Parts: sequence; structure tokens; C-alpha cells
Amino acid sequence: MRVGDSYYRAVNWSTENGGVQWVEQRQLPFRFEQIISRNPEDVARAIETMQIRGAPSIGAAAAFGLALAWVADPARFTAHWLPRFRSTRPTAVNLFHACNAMEICSELSPSSNTMIECATAYADAEVSANYRMGEHLAGLLAVGERRILTHCNAGWLAAVDWGTATSGIYHLAKAGESPFVWVDETRPRLQGARLTAWELTQAGIDCRLQPDGAAAWMIAQGKVDAIVVGADRIAANVDIANKIGTYALSLAAKEHAVPMYIAAPTSTFDTACHSGLDIPIENRHDDEVMSMDGVDSAGQTMHIRIAADGVRANNPAFDMTPYGNITAIVSEQGIWRREQ
Repeated sequence: MRVGDSYYRAVNWSTENGGVQWVEQRQLPFRFEQIISRNPEDVARAIETMQIRGAPSIGAAAAFGLALAWVADPARFTAHWLPRFRSTRPTAVNLFHACNAMEICSELSPSSNTMIECATAYADAEVSANYRMGEHLAGLLAVGERRILTHCNAGWLAAVDWGTATSGIYHLAKAGESPFVWVDETRPRLQGARLTAWELTQAGIDCRLQPDGAAAWMIAQGKVDAIVVGADRIAANVDIANKIGTYALSLAAKEHAVPMYIAAPTSTFDTACHSGLDIPIENRHDDEVMSMDGVDSAGQTMHIRIAADGVRANNPAFDMTPYGNITAIVSEQGIWRREQ
């Protein structure tokens, strides 16, 4: 997608440098920076530390990281690098699909170029899925005033390109429509404030940033026509794991009869997971809740504490939304409605 006058992907293979290249998402929106590494451990750490985040981007990064491992350290590919990448994040199932795909490719004793091509094909397939998903989603959103509420970042940064929840919004804008987006800030890491609002602004799409706690009130006042979020995993019974706060949105949507759409590629579906109760929910460090990054008036980056000393935090990164609270799921294959 576009940043200024140029187009980028969240993660890709750098043919010029022979390594993995990614957007360092922790620096946004204050600085746009791409990192390139030829060390697979750097890629694994980038996933763990949320330099790379978002389920489809995590999967693509793991695929590229494993291709890099095949190039740099093939002797330890199976015993070390596959389990290393599988352990980076527990909730997003795309990660495990990508690792499985690269493991299958490795079993054919491929050349380094073939492994790189396999990883590239995995990432390209995600982008293609996101584009087709956006076409389906745009048809649902092209109703009324197109006042859309979204949570966390399900944009191109999270999904290699186009995004999941944002793909339909970008399609509307590309068709000459004028969608408006309520952007939840998304505590504690502020992916909505730092990433989604930045993405939409880069694309020239009108949006307003709001505290997470304002969302239900906007819904109750009739100022939201639809809610669109992504997913990190969808269980066999169609329960949804997504960024913490999604479940609360689903309750408000159900109460006020506002459609709630989940936009997710088929790589997010986990048929081996029976229900949402079986989805592992990642609990992250207290510091994410107790402190905050930002820039001061001089443009200097600062890390400040925002809570009292000695206070402990509860920091689940995801929650589970039952399928009964969802209006429809949109994937590259089309639209699945609850009543079906």
C-alpha cells in the first residue's frame, strides 16, 4: 500500500540484499523505517517483539524467516528453526500454517531459490486473498452513510498488503466512494492510534480516532453503520479470537442491531480447534499496560510510566467472540452469514 508517493508491503524478501525486509511497526506513526536482515533469529525476534504483527503478516514473516534459515543454516532447519518460529506467538494460526507450508517444501530437498519462491508464493497468496476479500466486503459496506468502526489494526501492516478489515474500505475509496472510519485507539499497544489511523490518513480516508470506551456509545447513538474487525484465529464452531476488546464490541453491536463483520483469509481458520475455548490466549507483559511510548514537543521518543509504582497489570492480548454475536464472516471465498 501507499506511504507518501511509494508503495510497500509489510514484509517481503529483498532480492537486492538477500534477506527479509519488514516495516518496523513499533516506530510508527512517528518514523517509517524498514529493516533488512539475513539472520533468521532477527526475524523470529521481530515477530516476538511486535516489530512485525498481525496474523497474516506474522505468517508471511515466518515463511520468509524459514526460507532465510534454509539459506543460512540448513543443518538446523528441522530441529531448531521450525520449532523456533512456531514458538514466537501462540494465538495467530497463520503462523503455524506458514511453518507447515515451509516444512512441506523443505521435505523435497529444494534449492535455496525454491525455498525463497515458496515463501514468496505464501505471501503473494495472502495478498491475493486480501484483495478478493475486500471486493466481497466492499459490497456489504456500500450501504447507508458508510460509517465504519474498526478495532486494532487489521490493515496492510497486519496483512502484508491491502489488509483484512481495511481491504473493503480501500476498495470503496478506490471506487470513488467516501467511507468514514471510527478508529478505536486499542489499548494497551495503541495499534488503532499508531497504525490504523496512520494507514487511513496515508490513503486519504476520513477517520476519527476515539478511546476504546467510546465505541459502545457511538453505536448506541446510531453513529455506526457497521463494525469490521479482523481475526487471529477462527475455530471450527466459528468462534473468533481477535484483539482484546472485540468481544465487548460484539455485545454492543448485538444490543443495537449493528452488523458486525469479521474479515479474515482462510489461513485464519483452524478446523482442528473445536471452539473458542480451545484457542490459546496470549498474556503479555505488565509493562505494556503500565507504560507508554510517544514523542515530546521536540520530537524525541520517550518511554514513560503511566501507573503507580508497585501496581500489577492484567494484559490478555486477545479475547474470544462467540459466533452468535457475529453477522457475517468475509473471506476471499465469499461471505458466510450466521443464519446459514
